Amino acid sequence: MILACRVRLRPSRAQRQALAKASGAARVAWNWGLARKRAAWKVRKDAIAGGALPPDAPKVPTAIDLHRELNARKKIPKEDGGFPWMYESSKCAPQEALRDLDAAYAAFFRRVASGETPGFPRFKAKRLGEGHFRLTGAVHVMSTHLQLPCIGEVRVAPGDRGYAPVGSYKSVSVVQEHGEWFASVRIEVPEAAPVAADVLPEVGIDLGVRKLAVLATPDGAIEVIPNHRALLRSKRKLRAAQKVLSRRQKGSGRRRRAVQRVGRIHRRIANVRRDMTHKATTSIARRFRVVAVEDLNVSGMTRSAAGTAEKPGKNVRQKAGLNRVVLDANPAEFRRQLVYKLQLRGGRLQADDPAFTSQRDSACGAFNDCGSSETYTCAACGAVIDRDANAARNILALARGEIDAASWTESQNARGEVVGRRSLRTTARTSVKRERVGGSQLV
Repeated sequence: MILACRVRLRPSRAQRQALAKASGAARVAWNWGLARKRAAWKVRKDAIAGGALPPDAPKVPTAIDLHRELNARKKIPKEDGGFPWMYESSKCAPQEALRDLDAAYAAFFRRVASGETPGFPRFKAKRLGEGHFRLTGAVHVMSTHLQLPCIGEVRVAPGDRGYAPVGSYKSVSVVQEHGEWFASVRIEVPEAAPVAADVLPEVGIDLGVRKLAVLATPDGAIEVIPNHRALLRSKRKLRAAQKVLSRRQKGSGRRRRAVQRVGRIHRRIANVRRDMTHKATTSIARRFRVVAVEDLNVSGMTRSAAGTAEKPGKNVRQKAGLNRVVLDANPAEFRRQLVYKLQLRGGRLQADDPAFTSQRDSACGAFNDCGSSETYTCAACGAVIDRDANAARNILALARGEIDAASWTESQNARGEVVGRRSLRTTARTSVKRERVGGSQLV
């Protein structure tokens, strides 16, 4: 397994300038290479459209070809369009940027072939306090410093010392986020042997927004992990800072400081959310052998309701607010962290179909729709339980094979039609035309 160990840097003023120059070299190389590739692709397409065979058409330069051209342009004066200032930074920064450009083109063609959203590579803008580059060669990690080529020994923040193992690495990725510099190195760690069933128990987890996660164990215990709602807690400060930013004149020093203030608030929100997710997932991975979660389609759940120009959506602002709350809970990152943390400790994650987990009574098996209520009340046995706890118990029962989701009974919708799980539907649903009677009633 490949893990990335990320540490925060504390560079001096001269080192900040060197890091900024390397980041600028990578950005300029990316933009220059993208322009060259676009022009080459246009020439190639025109030649093929003119009757030339693809093998005989002009080739599109690769990362190696572009790097050779870039080395030649470094010798040209700046007034003539050259990049002599790139000699002040490591050659690896622009070289790796061109390799990333090749990878971006390959990913674009792969998405086109698979029918996904293509996402063509775009030019990178120069933004204050943001940038990234990658260096290859002799990279040494020490207890308190990080040795970077052409930059020197950069101090590691005291709170992050020890996160990256001491040793030599072949490459390092450096990124600047809201003015702070971070470096990450990749290490290869072996996966742990599977944990025996009698050592650690299983757990079922229901993810939500009111509560970050509700855990249900085989002995019937329920544990609630609260959601700190990082964005909601900082919403007032963020709104005030963004109002101040909107009034500042572009290009002024006050606007630059207002941008930095908004960036600091966003950085704190991201840090609180990241800290909450890491602490919760680490605790779960240490205590349980099998973790069962819902197989949620987060991208589909948070899709915009704006619709199209021909068919505009409804309740767009309400859906945007719901999407914001769901993304603030970080469900996709929660699951991603659980996967690799369980693998490091010999556990595994099992994703179950979320259909009807909130409607089935975990005690008697009856189905009841409790709507948006936080309490689940069973009409068959009269049991009253927290809705999320009931769903967590159902998820655990699915993972342990105690219930079969395929045997769950079908239910009726508001029109009296029998509907069930999408994968188990055997009869087509007939549509009913609804017309107005008397100008108000729908039938």
